[in-house]
Amino acid sequence: MADNRRVRMTKKLMKDALLELLEQHPLNKITVTDVCQSADVNRSTFYAYYEDVEALMLDIENDVLAQLPGSPERPDIYSDEKFLSTLKVFFDYVRENERLFRIMIVVRDSDSFNQKLVKAVMERYRRVSGNVDSLSERYAYIYCVSGVIGMMKAWIVSGFPMETHAFAQMVLQLSAKVTT
Repeated sequence: MADNRRVRMTKKLMKDALLELLEQHPLNKITVTDVCQSADVNRSTFYAYYEDVEALMLDIENDVLAQLPGSPERPDIYSDEKFLSTLKVFFDYVRENERLFRIMIVVRDSDSFNQKLVKAVMERYRRVSGNVDSLSERYAYIYCVSGVIGMMKAWIVSGFPMETHAFAQMVLQLSAKVTT
């Protein structure tokens, strides 16, 4: 048990170090040495867990996606009220983890991560209707989720000028226009 706790703590130190470095430098300019110095760990410790800085970044991305609130299993039908509540929970999570999402979505602005986020959000928050598998519905949801990521980026950059509930309502209204 202590080893697991120690491993989690060491990985957390390295992840926090990389996030801190990402606030100052692009990922391709950050070295293993930079991460090790910032996290105060040895290179051998780094390599015990990660192949390179990109692998550490991938682990951070996977953590973010795994910790998204909400169940991966969607109910058969979402009412607008239920969907609004689900969106609010998601946006509360974004707001509570402002630094992390600012780094991941605004500073880093990785197409790869944004696509993973689109996929994860679609899996967790997509409103289900009768024709789930239609190509046009799939593209409508991709359009909506991609637009919401752009809106979230602006919402984060501007310091959350709207309350979470109002932001969720706006997202619901805009997505309803596209998906109906």
